[in-house]
Amino acid sequence: MIGSKLLSQKPVDLNEVKELLAERKKEKDLSYEQDLTATYVKRFSKLSPSQSEKIRKDLAEVEGLSPEIIVKIIDILPERKEVVEMLFPKDQPVDAAKAQKILDIAKKYRK
Repeated sequence: MIGSKLLSQKPVDLNEVKELLAERKKEKDLSYEQDLTATYVKRFSKLSPSQSEKIRKDLAEVEGLSPEIIVKIIDILPERKEVVEMLFPKDQPVDAAKAQKILDIAKKYRK
């Protein structure tokens, strides 16, 4: 079976998915699923690639954020504390100060 071995894994935000699919589209036609994904990311990505990199750097400075949570924050750009709390696992609650810091960073990049 082709591709049965996972070589690496990395969480990517919607902008990175858009770029990956654009590169793949140059090489060959996209499959049905890839085409649906391209349509989805075109519709729901909220930031430009440069903004995405800047917010990633800002969020990396917040202690205790995993790469997966950073990607979720970039994709969603939460507006309320309750949304930020839902992004974290139940066994890893977020304190109010960290949630507010995340909201402040997201607000800076929201259009």
